[in-house]
Amino acid sequence: MTNTPTWYFRRMQPGEMNIDPIEAEFFSTEALGSLADAFVREAIQNSLDARQAGATARVRITFPRPEQMLTGERTQRYLSGLWPHLAADRSGLTHPPSADEPLGFVVFEDYGTRGLQGDPAQSEDEEIARSSARNDFYYFWRNVGRSRKQSSDLGRWGLGKTVFPASSRINSFFALTVRQQDGRRLLMGQSVLRIHRLEGARYYPYGYFGCFDGEFALPIEDEAYLDDFCSSFEIARAREPGLSVVIPFPDDDLDAGAVVPSVVRHYFVPILAGDLIVEVVREGKSEVIDAASLSRLLDRAGWDKGRTLRSTAELARWGLALSTERRVQLPQPNAGSAPKWSDDSGSSTVLEQVKSAFDRGDRIALSVPVWVKPVGSTEVLAAFEVYLERDEELSSGEEHFVREGISVAGVRSGLQAGVRAIVYVRDRALSALLGDSENPAHTEWQERSLHFKERYTHGPSTLRYVKSAPREIVRVLTRPAAGRDFRLLHRLFSREIPTEDAVKERIKSRAQRPGTDGEPQVEGVETVGADRFFQLQKLLGGFRIAGAGAGVAMPPLAGIQVAYEVRRGNPFSLYQPLDFEMDRPPIELQADGAEIVQRVRNTTVVRIQAPDFRLTVKGFDARRDVRVKIVALGEDGSA
Repeated sequence: MTNTPTWYFRRMQPGEMNIDPIEAEFFSTEALGSLADAFVREAIQNSLDARQAGATARVRITFPRPEQMLTGERTQRYLSGLWPHLAADRSGLTHPPSADEPLGFVVFEDYGTRGLQGDPAQSEDEEIARSSARNDFYYFWRNVGRSRKQSSDLGRWGLGKTVFPASSRINSFFALTVRQQDGRRLLMGQSVLRIHRLEGARYYPYGYFGCFDGEFALPIEDEAYLDDFCSSFEIARAREPGLSVVIPFPDDDLDAGAVVPSVVRHYFVPILAGDLIVEVVREGKSEVIDAASLSRLLDRAGWDKGRTLRSTAELARWGLALSTERRVQLPQPNAGSAPKWSDDSGSSTVLEQVKSAFDRGDRIALSVPVWVKPVGSTEVLAAFEVYLERDEELSSGEEHFVREGISVAGVRSGLQAGVRAIVYVRDRALSALLGDSENPAHTEWQERSLHFKERYTHGPSTLRYVKSAPREIVRVLTRPAAGRDFRLLHRLFSREIPTEDAVKERIKSRAQRPGTDGEPQVEGVETVGADRFFQLQKLLGGFRIAGAGAGVAMPPLAGIQVAYEVRRGNPFSLYQPLDFEMDRPPIELQADGAEIVQRVRNTTVVRIQAPDFRLTVKGFDARRDVRVKIVALGEDGSA
């Protein structure tokens, strides 16, 4: 056995199957926008899986300064035996670095985790009983596409770790672990090339860095060597359990500026739940992403979809804070049949009771029970949560499916425009079912997945039931009542509710211009919307906007956007000039304490001259509901 750390690739024998590694291709999916996305998702997922019971997983990602890169003998100490293989014919590297190029790197470390536990000398798993403790070290270093992760873990394909070599220009990485079980520090490295030829011999694609017993790689445990390794690569870990991974010569796409948005986008739920804290160190400065700092980070200018993501995070924060009793509980389904959404189900009856709250813009949180029936095992009543809110700025539906912390980016239900939804699965039994259906990149739920097919009774139906939940729930919440509802607005007006005959007579006697059948009776009309600046009153065929009154510092301008309500979609994006135009009859505007400075299509801007100003707008079709949006504007017209 050699105790000198080195790189070693096994020579291939004649007649061996020729297979080049392809696992990195599993992360080339449209649902992942970049290599940074894949790196963040897979690396943090592994850390959450390895979290100690009851602990918060803490992740530190370090991008060193140029002066911290390794050069000369320091580089050769860790790569000297690897260079010939990197430069070999058919190694698979298109543009390998030269041996004299400074060695840049990225370090990924996790804390509050158990480290790579298990016997480092284990070489096969056939003799290991399924009931025995799992060997994280063995499955991390000596397997691809094979995993002994539990069914409730986030990953189970055994492919997540392959994102580490895929992030390196030399398809290689080092990993130092401190183990919770015994405190041992262990260091190894791995390179994933292709079958390559060197000095007339063919070499196996996978090479190892470590100490060797014959051809069998064992970890380095020499304390002085490990201390030097940690110092060379800026590793923060001392003796805390966990894993530190070094990516030498990182791919240019693994950009420090892309990592923070990627962390927030894919892991905002466990961050808000307090299960995850991420620290990103770049140019010597540290940025901590936790529940307290998330809103501030999302307000940062220049982030793609930052405002929308902030709204999503706030919806998640609200939903996570709710107790079980405050969520709308849908009824338990029949255990003997496949779950499905139907109009005659008990769920529709419960949803009808919260329609009015959803209509007026309240957030809705639901708990949806569903049976999980593993073949050959006891069925379990599980549940998932759905958080919903209206957002008139959304030109299409926005939905996020989160399974025990990880966002499954490619799942969609076909949600209608103007609605935001989060489906959160934290029940372990249901998470196991959904996880079994996921593709290797954890971006889709697939009924024909190798790990899912025929493993559950009513499995495909259960999968469809969860996937379609946002669309079907919102369909019921926005479904118009059968016939004419003469009490629809009874909570909005302090007036006597007319009979059906009275309404028909009023419509019949209405003047030619819609919405102008005489002066509306506005006395005692109840305010139907208010904020710190404005009050909105409902009138027959129109509305009135009033200032908050004395003592309030009003904005210079107010922007008003109007549209007829629609059954599906965002009414403002679906506005048509044929509906009405604010500067054309029959629309009439009267301002008191304000000056109308602009009227274009469905938008009006007024200059506020008094804190108790009033703007009355009439002339709309009284048979249609009107949606009104008011925005405080600065002197330059900005919101």
